[in-house]
Amino acid sequence: MSYLTRRDGRYFYRRRFPAEVAALVGRTEFRKALGTADRQEAGRAARIVSVEFDRVCAEALAQLPEQSVGRALEAASEPPARVSAEAILERLQIIVEQVTRSAIEALEPSQRIAPTWAAELEWQKSALLAIAEGNHPGAAQYNPVEAMAAYRALEALERGEIPALDSPILPARSSGAKALSMDSDSRTAAEFDEALEGYCERVSASRAGIVRSLGKQILRWPSTQAEQVQRIMQFAEGKLAAGGKASSVHTQAAGLITVLREMPGWERISLPRNGSTARTIRQGGQLQTDARDAMPLEIVRKVTAALDVRGDAVDAAAARLLVRYGLRPVELLQEGPEALTDRTDILGQKELVYHAGLSGAKNSASRRCLPVHADDIPLFKLVLSAREDAGEKRSRARVTRLSAAVRIALRGVPGKLSLYSLRHTCADLLRAAGATPDEVGGVLGHTATGSKATSIYGGKAPLVRPRELLCKVRDLLEGGKDGATPAT
Repeated sequence: MSYLTRRDGRYFYRRRFPAEVAALVGRTEFRKALGTADRQEAGRAARIVSVEFDRVCAEALAQLPEQSVGRALEAASEPPARVSAEAILERLQIIVEQVTRSAIEALEPSQRIAPTWAAELEWQKSALLAIAEGNHPGAAQYNPVEAMAAYRALEALERGEIPALDSPILPARSSGAKALSMDSDSRTAAEFDEALEGYCERVSASRAGIVRSLGKQILRWPSTQAEQVQRIMQFAEGKLAAGGKASSVHTQAAGLITVLREMPGWERISLPRNGSTARTIRQGGQLQTDARDAMPLEIVRKVTAALDVRGDAVDAAAARLLVRYGLRPVELLQEGPEALTDRTDILGQKELVYHAGLSGAKNSASRRCLPVHADDIPLFKLVLSAREDAGEKRSRARVTRLSAAVRIALRGVPGKLSLYSLRHTCADLLRAAGATPDEVGGVLGHTATGSKATSIYGGKAPLVRPRELLCKVRDLLEGGKDGATPAT
């Protein structure tokens, strides 16, 4: 078995740890990006990573006899086959003291197995729970009460408290729900961080930053699916009550749910469908043709003329490309010359295309090929070469600059118009050209409704239809049917 998985065209090595190793390393799965979209190259890389996986398992198991949890329990002396409750209670204080001392000693990096003290405590707690549930090597030697006493001691230490036996030994159960520590559905912060890293590799830096911030603000670990959904819904309810837009709240909640679905066993986690808050969030995620104002053609011509007068040829070219191809501003202004390339389809036909969504992708469907009109080649080269001159770190500033220039050109124009309105103008022109909803979505980079397709124009399919539609959009912009002044 190669243990290869593919997401957004890139390969990953993904393999579950054995139960005893998972308890020690604090996560259930080993995952590593292979940095390639080629299957054969990924297979070769997977064999190398398999060696690394075996090494991680071997090192974890080799440490098992020396783990602080094992030392703590063994310090209480091995119990006989049958032991009285009084004998167990006598050993509890020793266990608490030993496990606390071992955890404090782990503050020294050289004494830790996990990379941080928090991760060290996390795997120790996981091991103790496995002992209590009988799923850990050697668990039969210990009484579950002893393991849970040590577990509570570590919990108290995390809170900065001195562990004591005057509190209940077993974790308190919340009303109507299982205790987190005893729930097989419970997941840890380490598992979430691993899923989050995989998500952030596939999206833009800004979107990754937003989801990281939301995760720290809303989620708490360890936790079950139901509890995390409840936290997300409480956050959403608060945002909506404070006047937040339903579409923005939906985007934030959906981003967190997408990451949570990456965690083993949580693939089906979802937001509730009933209740006023749930309905509002769901409505905020529904795409509407009139969600934003499109820019009327006469205003498009006014804006492009104003940019020409302003004297910035790059901004003027960018505005024309945005409305002709329905691009998101970041999809054009964050790319370099490599985004303009030749493409050979399944029939062997070669043509020049623009690879949209390579950077700043909103979702997997954002990555698409758009056929380039011959007259637009100089415009694309001008705009893309400017990113290279400005440097990649300053590329997002180009979006802000062009947006400000468009706002100036729109002064006195009624309606909620902006730079992004150029994209909506293209969408309306595609509909006017006879495009179906899926064809509009394919050009704009929206996932096809009711399917898991990443793009209806993906792979090596010929681009005959999108080329035809974009040519009609160009004709409409240039006033080919009514003799209006061209927008070139």
